[in-house]
Amino acid sequence: MTEAKGEDDSNLKQMTENYFQKFIAVNGKYAAIVFKSCLALLPEAETTSFLVSRCVEVMNLTEDSKGLDGYFDDVISLRADDFKIVAESMHQRFEYQDLLYRIVDFYLEEHNAKITEEQKTQICNSIDCNKLSPQLLLHAVQNPRMPLRFVVRAMLVEQLNTRRSILSAANHQYYPRRHRPTNSNNEDDDNSNVTLGEILQRDATKRETAQLKAAMDATSSRIQTLEKQLLCMKKLLQESDHENVIERSGGGCRDVLESGRSASFHYGSGRKIERAYNGAPASASFRFSCGPEERALGCSSSENSGIKKNIGQRLIKGLKCALQPKMALITRKV
Repeated sequence: MTEAKGEDDSNLKQMTENYFQKFIAVNGKYAAIVFKSCLALLPEAETTSFLVSRCVEVMNLTEDSKGLDGYFDDVISLRADDFKIVAESMHQRFEYQDLLYRIVDFYLEEHNAKITEEQKTQICNSIDCNKLSPQLLLHAVQNPRMPLRFVVRAMLVEQLNTRRSILSAANHQYYPRRHRPTNSNNEDDDNSNVTLGEILQRDATKRETAQLKAAMDATSSRIQTLEKQLLCMKKLLQESDHENVIERSGGGCRDVLESGRSASFHYGSGRKIERAYNGAPASASFRFSCGPEERALGCSSSENSGIKKNIGQRLIKGLKCALQPKMALITRKV
């Protein structure tokens, strides 16, 4: 497919490129048709010929920003890996990345709960904050959908731009710009008119800019380390929660088994006692709802009580017999 058959023949890739430049690159409607057709062919359509990013670039040049919003709905169907490839291609092709930021923001708004923080960070790494307009840079700082690393990077870039604008305004205020002569021979004279204060101010500005860049790099690396630690902590918490759920489910089963065993060993513990009167109020018979062993025990206990009653009656009779002569003598004396 890529080999040329002759001097007048060109390969298929060159033919496709010529057709794209001749018809699609100059017509936003054709670019929109190709854009929708290439979404189903990702990632090959982007990795081989950058069709999706080039169609977006054509639509950005031929249509206004409001007209592009209608094509963003097709981006929702993309997987995170395919969208990352498209975003990286757009990062390489776009000089100003306001449109890329809007597309990424729209994608994260629709897939915020469906993708992980690591995938969000990888997608947002395709956006260069230095190539964003001040309005979108401020929006990125206040955007809750963006990952923490990207927000911090946007904040540092915004602070750097603000500091530069303040210093430039101060330089223009205290040192108004001189009109340089067109003659190149007077350049040395113009450079000789630069004061020591201007030189010191310029050096101080360069040092502060370098310090801010170093602080930004250090903060970015620190944020990356913290994000890795946070992911490890999340994994540990998920594993511990899973183990707790398993222990609770196993403990519930053990409780059910133990309750069943305890219930099986507690049957028949309560006795039902019925009292029946056989004519005399003093004589009472008790019937226990128990087994034969317990009935035997009940009979033995009733026999023991009968023996005790007989012994008591005999003892009372003996005392009466012993006390009768004495009572008789006492009555006689009286």
